[in-house]
Amino acid sequence: MLSYLIRRALQAAVVLLAISATAFALFYAAPSDPAVIACGPKCDATQIAAVRESMGLDEPILAQYADYVRGFVAGRTISDVDGTPIACDAPCLGYSYALHEPVRAAITSRFPVTLSLAGGALAVIVVAGIGAGFVSALRRGRPTDRVLSGLTLLGASVQIYFLGYALQYLLVYRTGWFALPGYTPPGEDLGAWAAGLLLPCLVLGFVNAAMFARLSRAQLLEVMHEGYVRTARGKGLSPLRTHLKYTSRGAAAPLVQLLGLEVGALLGGAFITETVFGLSGVGKLAVDAVVQNDLPTVVGTVLLAAFFVVVFVALADLVVAWLDPRVRLA
Repeated sequence: MLSYLIRRALQAAVVLLAISATAFALFYAAPSDPAVIACGPKCDATQIAAVRESMGLDEPILAQYADYVRGFVAGRTISDVDGTPIACDAPCLGYSYALHEPVRAAITSRFPVTLSLAGGALAVIVVAGIGAGFVSALRRGRPTDRVLSGLTLLGASVQIYFLGYALQYLLVYRTGWFALPGYTPPGEDLGAWAAGLLLPCLVLGFVNAAMFARLSRAQLLEVMHEGYVRTARGKGLSPLRTHLKYTSRGAAAPLVQLLGLEVGALLGGAFITETVFGLSGVGKLAVDAVVQNDLPTVVGTVLLAAFFVVVFVALADLVVAWLDPRVRLA
């Protein structure tokens, strides 16, 4: 187990280094100049050159990347547009000249929005997605199975931006059944927090639940024909108890692995959902950073998403090994 964790940690470090280097290289080749954006439209060539020097953009890309990696490990001092030194403690993700604040602070202030949205969506995925697949498999070929399969197909076909805007128009502006989407810290008003995130969570969860419903149904139907399941039924166990004790556990491995990947992706930022509903989360921050050519923020948000994916995929592998003793952590 210890060797597996060490190996996973080393793999995560390599992946994060590769992703950050790729992001650096892509935005270094971009035609727009971050110094021009940071300085503003009224700056002349001399002012832009001074800003470029203060931002370190006059150095080779390898030197810039080396400074970034050293700052992440040990922290560093960054110069603002006007040359004012700014202390950036480790792990330093750089300084956003578009937001005029450290990238870590920008991500930290927006992460509760993304965390709340991801938590609500995951609840919908587990209850509606996996639950629908379980019921559909038990009622195979019956009207319940057909209805759930139709809803699953709808969820797999519709796009978040279409469903989000349509439901927001119908349920918020036309009927007033749902509160206007937004984020209120739960410590201030728990009811407003739940009401403001209810529709975004339902939309994001419904679209992603379709994949889990189809996979869970297929896995359960496959496991139902395994010998140990038939043996349990032959010993007199009821169908429900057999499915809860044996079938579900046998079908859980692919679902857990997919759920680990989904959790990591959601925590990294639900870009489209946050943009559609106007939620200032990490995903919206990343989209705005790309538009503004804010390289430090782009790299920071990309690293955050990659970190969560690597961590939760590794945790999913551990859970799968616990669920199925035949699996070994190679």
